[in-house]
Amino acid sequence: MKDFLQLNEHHILITGAGSGIGRQTAVSLSEYGARLSLIDLNEDGLNKTLEMLSGSGHKAYQMDLSEIEIIEGRIKDIVAEQGPFDGYVQCAGITMTLPLNTIKYEKLDFLMKVNFYSFFELIRVLSRKGRYNAGMSIVGISSTAAECAVPAQASYSASKAAMNGVMRSAARELAQKGIRINTILPGPTKTEMYLSYLETKADTKGDIQENKHQLNYLGDNEPEDVANAIMFLLSKASRQVTGVAFPVDAGYTSC
Repeated sequence: MKDFLQLNEHHILITGAGSGIGRQTAVSLSEYGARLSLIDLNEDGLNKTLEMLSGSGHKAYQMDLSEIEIIEGRIKDIVAEQGPFDGYVQCAGITMTLPLNTIKYEKLDFLMKVNFYSFFELIRVLSRKGRYNAGMSIVGISSTAAECAVPAQASYSASKAAMNGVMRSAARELAQKGIRINTILPGPTKTEMYLSYLETKADTKGDIQENKHQLNYLGDNEPEDVANAIMFLLSKASRQVTGVAFPVDAGYTSC
């Protein structure tokens, strides 16, 4: 039977690969034969992810994505070592649960660097000649918080909405280069970051699941649910899909 995804030997960059959705995406892609370059701030987490991968040729690179000025140089080095990319997945991200009137510029700026500015910079850097192969696909992990109000999440919601905004504009520009770009809007997903969020907002999970998820009987997303959507958007099976914010949210944003 023909492989539906056809990802064998694709060279794919994954940020935030040291845990959560990024780790699961790396594991799943490796099982389909992709060759991976992994980025995360947490070196121990990266090494653990590497141990979980199938196949060979994978490389891990410890990097602080809040240091926007170093990104282009590091990408040049990775391309020189591993070759141009067929795909890029932005899973790196942080959250901030604070009331609006307590968020000072310094905190907002740091969150935007990690969640949005690095995404923008990596799109810019990777879409330059010699750094991508024809048909490259870019996937950014946004959030349902970009579409639906969540208390004390104004900064996080803004950063994820910004990802969707640049994605839609970039889709028009990058189509001329044969590059597709989409984002995914996951609903609540069982990652360490989400579980930490629930500790500070214990009543939120019940409100979301019981009242707004049409498929609430399935419970929260597993990281694999999001990884499956990422792999589809990276693959040739989605060759006609670009400029889309793709929900994986059990119907939450359909309200």
